[in-house]
Amino acid sequence: MSMRIFILISVILLTVLTGCERVNQVVQPDATTTPTETTLKIGVIQPSHSYTTFSQGAETARAQINEKGGVLGMEIAFITRDNQPMMGELPTPEASISAAKDLIEMENVFALLGPVRSTMAVEVGPIAQQAQRLMLPGSSGSNVPEAGDYVFLITVPNPFQGKVMANFAMNPDELGATTAATIYEEGDDYSIDLVQAFEAAFQEIGGQIVHSGPYSAGDTTFTTLLTEIHDAMPDVIFCPSPQPEVPSLIKEARQIGITATFLGGSAWDDRERFLSILDDNSVLDGSYYPTNFSVATQDADVQEFVSGYTALFGSPPDGIAASGYDAMRLLARAIETAGSLDPVAVRDAFAAVNGYKGATTISHYDANRHPVKSLAIQTISGGQVEHYKVVEP
Repeated sequence: MSMRIFILISVILLTVLTGCERVNQVVQPDATTTPTETTLKIGVIQPSHSYTTFSQGAETARAQINEKGGVLGMEIAFITRDNQPMMGELPTPEASISAAKDLIEMENVFALLGPVRSTMAVEVGPIAQQAQRLMLPGSSGSNVPEAGDYVFLITVPNPFQGKVMANFAMNPDELGATTAATIYEEGDDYSIDLVQAFEAAFQEIGGQIVHSGPYSAGDTTFTTLLTEIHDAMPDVIFCPSPQPEVPSLIKEARQIGITATFLGGSAWDDRERFLSILDDNSVLDGSYYPTNFSVATQDADVQEFVSGYTALFGSPPDGIAASGYDAMRLLARAIETAGSLDPVAVRDAFAAVNGYKGATTISHYDANRHPVKSLAIQTISGGQVEHYKVVEP
């Protein structure tokens, strides 16, 4: 009797398990066809206390796309993970890796927007590549896409930024510089990469680098470094690193008598935070930095972004926000072009982007998956950021 009961229970369990397998097969969408799911999950890796306009720009695009029916009939949903464990400290590679793995393995997101900083993005890239998830970071590090063909930059890559700022510095109709000093944040992939690009371009067109030196994240005084630069007497100082250190560094430089023009990088365009470090930002006047976006551009696509962002967040967007916006718009465009959620088809559609117009304009992607696009130079006057000029690629 007991053997017959055992056999009966075994048959029932086998039937249930087989049924579960069949149900699982039914609910898994076929990636090669138009999806029947109602929600498209996108992962966002966003520091909670820095460069927050990246996710706000992406949210602006998400709202606009959903209002017009979503992507292939699916509503876009963001799932966000924070890679900045402690307020007042930098995001960490460990937190960025954990965020990426959680979004891919637990949440099964289709793609990743972020991370913002290059030092974090180079760590997340291989994870996205192995999982065949498109990764669209807010960073500009030239080496970030080296992880593989699922990783694309959105913002202006460092090699072009460095070349533009070197040419701007030496142009006799602009700054007319012949000598430069460079400053970078120790261990930061973005600032190191950008300083190297600037130095190479500056020297190639006849300029001389008279000093180059680092500071460490969290430094509040820069006396030794600035004294050495003061003695070298450069015409310009290229310091592309982000806040909070750079405004304080510039203030100290002026206090010890350095009169050279400061040049920055796209990281300066986290304007709200960059301009919140000092009580008096007039000490930053006469500085210049590049960004892939200018709010002054009157193009209809740009103004759609500006008006949408301002309506949602109550202030005009910056270049970091533009990168988040374009990342989401470009992703949606690639999915629509592919006509499915097949990762290879979407990746190929993204690589074939041509003539995109959104917050910024992208002509196309080069072989390194760097966007070919224009660059705006901003200046600081009266303690406020002002548009200066646009430089075409």
